Amino acid sequence: MMQAPRSSSAFTATSTSGKQHLQPGRTCVLLRGLIRSRHHWSHFPQLLNQRPSVHQVILPELAGNGERSLEATPATLHDMMEDLRQQTRQLLPESPPKLTLIAISMGGMIATEWASCYPQEIAELHLINTSFGRFSAPWQRMRPRALTRLLRATPGLIRDPAALEAPIMELTLNHPAIQHQQLQDWQDFSRAHPMTLTNIAIQIRAASRYQGTAQSPCQRAFIYTSLNDQLVSAQCSQAIAKHWNKPLWEHPSAGHDLPLDDGTWLAECFDHTARPAA
Repeated sequence: MMQAPRSSSAFTATSTSGKQHLQPGRTCVLLRGLIRSRHHWSHFPQLLNQRPSVHQVILPELAGNGERSLEATPATLHDMMEDLRQQTRQLLPESPPKLTLIAISMGGMIATEWASCYPQEIAELHLINTSFGRFSAPWQRMRPRALTRLLRATPGLIRDPAALEAPIMELTLNHPAIQHQQLQDWQDFSRAHPMTLTNIAIQIRAASRYQGTAQSPCQRAFIYTSLNDQLVSAQCSQAIAKHWNKPLWEHPSAGHDLPLDDGTWLAECFDHTARPAA
């Protein structure tokens, strides 16, 4: 049975663990995307923690988002990575295991930067619906219709911190039942942890400028994409998998937020990538 999450007093990262060490005993760090909190993983961390290859799940929170909404978001993807890395390391022993980074959208960019700067710390990369400037055009990295929809809703943040939640949900979740279940929760969370327009702008700017790496910074890297993603073209993930020569898993109907639209499918794919037990 999974233990209750424990939080660091110095940071807001959360770690869950409740199993004896299993081969290969992955220590998973989940990294969320643009203007999203670790809260938006919803049930996926619990689902992941039930998998036989997972030993521990760690959920850091980027400055400026969620429970850290009053803090300033670091100006660059590199500095965001250092912020999340520092939190994660606070929850690990002095000789930490190599990490499995599971990251979506902008989180995938941060994960790539982490593996590029500290390859000795990373065992695996699992990148979900992310994009790099070196491989994809701006209109692929953010579909024009989606950008227009978000820009129209952004002024509403002055009156209501939750003004973006319905548009984001429409653009990232494809299953109406899940939208119905999540919308009130997302809106309540945004009102309790309002983001600043400055932090939103910093994150958009940093993500749009990130070029990524020409080759994978990690030998074990896996790419996942939603073919029906309304926010980011699936061609972005396909391009990364092609240039890196890494496995690509494609979901036929899910939206950008694949862990919420079909977390079971994603967790099963994750199981398939596990090393066989010695």
